[in-house]
Amino acid sequence: MKMRFSPPTLIVLVAVFIAATHNQALFKLLSERLDALSWQGFGYAAFVGMLVTTLLSWLLLVVAQHFWLKPTLMLVLLVSAVLSYFTQSLGVLFDVDMIRNMAETVRDNNRAEAQELISWPLISHVLLWGVMPGIVVVLFPLASSGSWWRGGLRRLAYAVVLFAVTAALLLVNYKYATYFSRENRDVRNYVTPLFAFNSVYKYINSLRAQDKMQFVELGTDAKQHKTTPARTIGIMVVGETARADHFSLNGYGRDTNPLLAKEKITSFKQANACGTSTAFSVPCMFSFLGRENYSPEKAGAESNVLDVLQRAGVKVLWLDNNSSCKGVCERVENINLRGTPDEKHEFYSDGGYYDEAMLDYLADAVKSSQDVLIVLHTLGSHGPTYHKRFPAAFAQFKPYCQQDTPQACGDQEVINAYDNTLLYTDYVLERFITWLKQQTAQDDTFLLYASDHGESLGENGVYLHGLPYFIAPAAQTHIPMLLWLSDGYLQHSPTAWSTAQGKVDQPLSHDNLSHTLLGMFGVQTTLYQSQLDLLR
Repeated sequence: MKMRFSPPTLIVLVAVFIAATHNQALFKLLSERLDALSWQGFGYAAFVGMLVTTLLSWLLLVVAQHFWLKPTLMLVLLVSAVLSYFTQSLGVLFDVDMIRNMAETVRDNNRAEAQELISWPLISHVLLWGVMPGIVVVLFPLASSGSWWRGGLRRLAYAVVLFAVTAALLLVNYKYATYFSRENRDVRNYVTPLFAFNSVYKYINSLRAQDKMQFVELGTDAKQHKTTPARTIGIMVVGETARADHFSLNGYGRDTNPLLAKEKITSFKQANACGTSTAFSVPCMFSFLGRENYSPEKAGAESNVLDVLQRAGVKVLWLDNNSSCKGVCERVENINLRGTPDEKHEFYSDGGYYDEAMLDYLADAVKSSQDVLIVLHTLGSHGPTYHKRFPAAFAQFKPYCQQDTPQACGDQEVINAYDNTLLYTDYVLERFITWLKQQTAQDDTFLLYASDHGESLGENGVYLHGLPYFIAPAAQTHIPMLLWLSDGYLQHSPTAWSTAQGKVDQPLSHDNLSHTLLGMFGVQTTLYQSQLDLLR
């Protein structure tokens, strides 16, 4: 006679499978922090495994009902397998900001970015740990649940037993468990797939809260009060995934900034990002909230510095070669190069453009007599396909990783590929500066550069970015921030250079950017905080 299991039994078996096989990163972390050979260490690890099983079982006992049982279990297996791949292989954690980043990639219809994450290691992992177990679930013969109330009582009984076993494991080792959990709060971020499910729930709640917010117009008192008749033309470059410690301007051993080193550049060496993902950081870079009070939802419900500059009479253009402006440019003129693919363009490559393609749009932006701010959202060093971010002429550091999965390459190959992207960034920024120099002698020009966040290159098994800020390494938060001022600008603002140089080693952040831009265009408003202006 063929063995049959009840639906609750199948649910628990699936939960045990996920807890044991999809949480390798979690148990690896525990093994590094616990003495697994001690009773306390072993007891805590057993408690965590049972807790994950119990919580996931409870969720599925409620959700996976009747004819939805097997489809729900299959979906959870597939999703959990995908999540476990990125956590185990790249060190990616799915907190609210990562969920936001993923949601905006879908919203922006950014297929290129999504496709770069699809690889054979991912496919094979999902086949082995998601699809094959899902097939087993489909083929699994189930016993009849009987009446609805009998089936409900059976599910309740399973839930009670699971709770009792988990509680017993906790009580046996209560003191140690409470102490370790309190001192290692980041452990919960590695629980697959429950942490991601909880993050999705929080993200949906944040969207609901945002829908209820009324948009607030800031800077209604903004006016320009310039002390010179010269027109100001500024380029604000939003870098992508650049880390400060790989800029030779900041002391990196390799010459990744050979061209910028020849310019009169101020490199602010102690600048930190607002967040560790584009969706979080980019709105923060142009917000007046400051990192301590910031959230993307709050920022989206009020004016940003681009709105205020435009209100004061500055022409603002946002030019995007990345996914999108994340809502920052909604009320100013904006162009997204990804929306106008031209395969014959000299800088078109692999479904997108190299960053120097943005030069084509600069001349039109300065045809009016207004002061102009051009924001360039570059593709920069966007991973994981670093080898696609620079033309062949910039492959100076060899051998470099030419795969879409950096964890499959040697550490030095990954670093070489990444450093080549910075070498190309150096070239692109130099071209922007050269263009600014070619404007008329009556124009005061400047270039301000700041990356949105940094990047992990395999240190401690972590790749890419997006870790929760409180556990993110400096590689993901310590960013390059650069300023170039034209001779004309320095002539009209003779203290600007010395003031900027005095802040080279001071702790700075994205909070400085909005107030610096207001100051550079001579915009007066009650929003302006001079202590955050890099030139005051």
